[in-house]
Amino acid sequence: MINLIGRVDINVLSENPFIIAKELVEKLQKQVDIIIVDFHAEATAEKIAMGYFLDGKATAVFGTHTHVQTADEKILPKGTAYITDLGMTGPKNSVIGMDIEVSFKRFETTLPERYRIATGETMLNGVIFDIDDDTNKVKQVKRIYKD
Repeated sequence: MINLIGRVDINVLSENPFIIAKELVEKLQKQVDIIIVDFHAEATAEKIAMGYFLDGKATAVFGTHTHVQTADEKILPKGTAYITDLGMTGPKNSVIGMDIEVSFKRFETTLPERYRIATGETMLNGVIFDIDDDTNKVKQVKRIYKD
């Protein structure tokens, strides 16, 4: 499992995730049969680019960070399973898991306001990668949304 962080619109000074991904995948390919990459990034374009960048090298690439599950699960042309964002597990009636009223205040005033986790009904987002035991390739990607 590889965890990477994006650079677009995330205020984190980090090394280039594409260079790091290439180095790690090349090293891991000699040691393991299955490589899963979690790309924690804001920009969907950066996540999609990473998916294609690792297509045929990683078993699966999934994005995280936006907390909104995307409906673009697929197997890329060279065999890597992909989804732009897994979504979140947490409060259903919320702003990415946080209390709605607190979120309003942050957007209305543009002042920092301590986030508060929302309460109430919950939901579960995720993906199942069905990996063939013989080829170590993903046969199917199934998005999960339960509320």
